[in-house]
Amino acid sequence: MLRKQVSSFLRTIPARVSQSASPEPAETLVDVPPGIGNRLGERVTKLPVPQPYQTTIRSALLPALQDWQANPEFENNSLVVLGRPVEDIGPILKASLHEEFPDCEVRFFLGGYQRPPDPLTLPQHLKRELGQNNEASSGEIATPVTQTDLDNHVPTIMVVSSFEQCFLRCIQGWEGIEYLLTLSTQDPSRFWVFGCNHWAWAFLERVCQVSAYLEQVVALPKLSGPELETWLTPLLEADLETQATGPMVQIAAPGDGYWRSLASTTDGIGSTAAQVWLKSLKIRAESLTDEGAIADEATLIELLPAKPTLPGLMTLETMDRYLLHSLLIHREMTRSHLAHSLGEAERNIRSRLQVLRREGIILQRGRRFSVHPAHYPKLYSELGNNNFLIGKA
Repeated sequence: MLRKQVSSFLRTIPARVSQSASPEPAETLVDVPPGIGNRLGERVTKLPVPQPYQTTIRSALLPALQDWQANPEFENNSLVVLGRPVEDIGPILKASLHEEFPDCEVRFFLGGYQRPPDPLTLPQHLKRELGQNNEASSGEIATPVTQTDLDNHVPTIMVVSSFEQCFLRCIQGWEGIEYLLTLSTQDPSRFWVFGCNHWAWAFLERVCQVSAYLEQVVALPKLSGPELETWLTPLLEADLETQATGPMVQIAAPGDGYWRSLASTTDGIGSTAAQVWLKSLKIRAESLTDEGAIADEATLIELLPAKPTLPGLMTLETMDRYLLHSLLIHREMTRSHLAHSLGEAERNIRSRLQVLRREGIILQRGRRFSVHPAHYPKLYSELGNNNFLIGKA
């Protein structure tokens, strides 16, 4: 009898444990509606430059300037700042140098620069952009220093923001770079700061040994989890309205380990991290109608950060890899220049550009194409594994 009672009791244990451990139904989370996502995206573009970027540039530039001023006879009058090809280094340089060196005259050039339609005219185009049209009739480069500079002895910093826009990967396509190298190395009266991406630098090192002319180089650092948290937290603290009379939108604080995971997933690249963070934000399904609009009765919409993940990458064709490689070298290109760099007719690349844009791998702003920052880590691996010349991750 006792054995039967024990046996009967033991048979009830799994059922009782199952009932007591039954979890609450999980919330259904869905993607944020496009309207809210677009407004958040606009706020991301207005974020200040991450402080570690600025600190790195200033820490490298200060001793380089001091060395140049102490030894003007040596060819040490330049600094190259390298970033990833999905980061616009022009605004980074401007934020880092503007008003930070009051004893120097800082001049910014080629911010938002667009390569001329005919890449072979780049040297002449750059002369106009840099104000160097008053060259000696002999063809030699005139010393680009004004009488004011000579009289006041004001140290001048010439900031060239987009080195990758000063050439095109094609035959005779880097004469613009050769012009800039000659201009800077023959002009010790000014200090030059060049912004460039790692992929363009690797290409130029291969074709014209650019580091033999520009020896001082500093790379933007990878951002850590705490640094990403400091940079992106202002977005969490801002309230958004879905429309003039709509509910308020708030972003919930991420859970433990989120920022560390974001830094690891995105390799600490600021622009990539910002886009992956945006994509990780979800909304409760109950806050939306069946059509995906905000429910009328909603008064407060809370966005919840999910685990940060990179977007999937479609299977790339051979032409896709060459297109993307050229885009990453130059950061931004028109379709005409992209075709020229590949030795193809525009009609031969149009369909693949449309596919890549539809998949979200590339972005189009006006006539210019670029790689979406969220796809960069996987493209870096994909192209490297297929023996393309790639820059630093």
